[in-house]
Amino acid sequence: MTMTTAEFGAELAHATEEHKQIKASTMYLLALLILVITGAMVAVFGLGGLILTAVVASWVILAFLVLLTAGG
Repeated sequence: MTMTTAEFGAELAHATEEHKQIKASTMYLLALLILVITGAMVAVFGLGGLILTAVVASWVILAFLVLLTAGG
C-alpha cells in the first residue's frame, strides 16, 4: 500500500522530533509558585483574590490552547 503525502510528512516529523523531558523539580517549583501567588492574592483581597486568580488562570489556559492550535 502506498503512503499519502500527509502520512509521509507525519512519519518524517515524528522521526526527526526530539522529546525533551521537564524535570520534576521544575514542576514542583512551578506548582509552589502558583500556590504562593494564590495565597498572596487571598491574603490581600480575600475571596475576591481567589476569584481573580481563577479568572486569570482560565485566561492563561485559553491563551495556551490558542498557541497550541494556531502554532504560534
